[in-house]
Formats: sequence, structure tokens, C-alpha cells
Amino acid sequence: MYKIQSFSLILLTVITLLSCVPQRKFAELETKYNKLTTDKKACDSINDGYEKDVLKLKADLEKTKDEFAKLSSNFTEMESLYNRVKKTYDELTLTYEKRLASESLTKDELKKSLRELESKLVKKELELNEKEANLIKKEEEAKKLNEDFSTIEKSLKEREEKVKELEQLIKLKDESVNKLKETLTNALIGYKENGLNVTSRDGKVYVSVDEKLLFQSGKVDVDPNGKKALLKLCETLKSNIDFDILVEGHTDNMPIKTARFEDNWDLSVLRATAITRIMTKEGKIDSKKIIPAGRGENFPVDNADSKEARAKNRRIEIIISPSLKEIMNILNK
Repeated sequence: MYKIQSFSLILLTVITLLSCVPQRKFAELETKYNKLTTDKKACDSINDGYEKDVLKLKADLEKTKDEFAKLSSNFTEMESLYNRVKKTYDELTLTYEKRLASESLTKDELKKSLRELESKLVKKELELNEKEANLIKKEEEAKKLNEDFSTIEKSLKEREEKVKELEQLIKLKDESVNKLKETLTNALIGYKENGLNVTSRDGKVYVSVDEKLLFQSGKVDVDPNGKKALLKLCETLKSNIDFDILVEGHTDNMPIKTARFEDNWDLSVLRATAITRIMTKEGKIDSKKIIPAGRGENFPVDNADSKEARAKNRRIEIIISPSLKEIMNILNK
């Protein structure tokens, strides 16, 4: 083991302040990722509602078509009746003129007959106009229903395509996470006995490293053997540019207070920063894609009050998350 190198009070303060800002960025990304899952469920619910609306519109359209057909049939009948009445009127007019000539009927009788026929003809014309107006109204209703149906059908199709695109992208992200987990497991298998484990959950890869591989008790200098493991990890991660990395420092619940460390928060933050520094400076990981954070004693993996449990809780967790940029681009379309 190596003795700890001394740091000045000013450097400690700067490192502590720098470690606080990136944590918020990670929380925002994690919130967006969770919102994605919620939006996807909301999209599925909206699609179900649109499908019900489409079925109702189809039923209304069929009903309107039936009414339109009946009105068309009535219109045809009324038009035929109007033509017959008009023909009769024309025939009577001719008869009237003939009878005037033959003086077989008086003018008053013929005028009365003509008035009756004219009244009937006007009545039939009014009925025919009313039927025609109803027919035009039904045609307009049918046209509007067709337009509404087309609009909803188009919107539903666009949403289905958007959901399919999101599902495909999420599937690809899950596949990339699983592939990365497998790659890291194979690359770091030689360190498993020394307390390094690779797992995946919630769409992220977790590389958990026990304190014994990285640090002496209460120290922040990284052990050479632990540094080798970190650089091996970095070598694998450099080819996966679509991931963001969070380095979390965790301690046990035993209080610490020294000239250098105020409490477990200080220790966890400085350890996370030390790991981050190695990964960016020596491992060549892009510093824009990595965030150091201190968790202190607040997220134990074992709550038992034992030496073994406390040893498990003293760890570094390197959390690798897929980039949400492509998913957010789809959601913002």
C-alpha cells in the first residue's frame, strides 16, 4: 500500500464544489429517461382512444350513407311525381284550350281546375325543394365525416409510426446496454475475485468495485491494481460513445472526522473525483460524458450491522447510461 499524498485545503474546496454541479445534470437526464417511459404509456393510451373514435366515425359514416341513399331515392320519386303532375297540368292546359274552343266547359270551371292543379304543383315543388335541401345537408355531413375520418386516421398513423420508432430505439438501447454489460463482464472477469462486479438494471450498466480493490481504509489514493482495472474499463468504454457515466462514491455508516475529512460525504466525493480523474486523464474518457458524485453512507447495499455488511457498502459504483439524445429528438418532433 502507498502512503497518501498531501493536498492543500484550497484544492480540497475546489474539488468539492466541482463535484456538486454534474450531479444535477445526471438527475435531469435520469428524469427525462423516466418521462420517456411514461410518455410511451401515454401514447399507447391515446392510440386506444383514437381507435375507438375511428370505429365510431366509421359507424356514423355508414349511417349517413344509408340516410343519403334513402334521401336520394325519395328525391328521385318526388322528381318523377313532379314530372307526372306537370305533364298532367300541361295536358289539362291543352284540354282547357280545346274546351274553350269547343265551349264544352265554362271558363270558370276550367280556371278552378287550373288553380287546383297549380296549387298541387306548388305544393309538390315545395316538397321537392325541401327534400333537395335535406339531401344537400346530408351530403355536406357525409363530406365532413369523411374529412374528420381522414384527419384522425392520418394523426393515428403518425402516432403509431412515432411509437414504433420509439419502441425500436428503446429496443436498440436495451440491446446496446446488454451488449456493453457482456463486453465489460468479459473484459473485467479477472477482477471479479477482488470485488468487481458488473450488473445491469433499469436500462443501465453498473460496475461496482469494492473499497479493497481501490483504496486503503479512509484514504482517497487509488491502488495500482485498482487503477489497472479502471484503465481496462476505460479501454472498453472508449468505443461506446453513446453512453454517459456517473461515478458514485459510497461509504459505510461509521462516522469519520479528520483534519482532511469533515464527514463521510467528503470521503465519498473525493474518492469519486479521484476515480474520475484517472478515467479522464489516463483512461482518455471524454470529461463531458462523466460525472463524479458522493453518496456518503446513504445508499447501503447491506443494512446489517456487521463488519461484512460495512465492507460491502464501502464501494465505488460506475453507472453507465445510454444517451437519451435520440429519444428526446423523437419526442420533440
